[in-house]
Amino acid sequence: MMADRGKKPKQKKVTTNRDSGAVGKTVSFFARTGRRLKNFFVSLKTELKRVIWPDRKRLIQSTATVLAICIIVGIILFIVDTLIGGLLNLVGFYEGGSRSPTAEPTPLETSAIAETTAGTSAEATGDLPG
Repeated sequence: MMADRGKKPKQKKVTTNRDSGAVGKTVSFFARTGRRLKNFFVSLKTELKRVIWPDRKRLIQSTATVLAICIIVGIILFIVDTLIGGLLNLVGFYEGGSRSPTAEPTPLETSAIAETTAGTSAEATGDLPG
């Protein structure tokens, strides 16, 4: 009997008419969701009370450390990107943007453009054979 003291008796689930049907299930869903949200925010408030917030000196020091690391990583990435871009340009794999939209098209591109333009202008004027 002593071992039974700490145990809670199991509760039976009571079903009512409210739980049957789509309306009852919807109401039950929102009731459960509301209780869960309430418990979440109560727990959140409790946890935020336990947080040890940094003082002003520690906050400024941490912020400066993060900014310094970001700047150093940015400089390192810039240097690596420049070196790899220069190496690829030197090898000839990457031409570094020498092909711009105003560059001269190749002869193959010129003939394809001419054919497309000729077909479009013939359709527009109605001079199609047939």
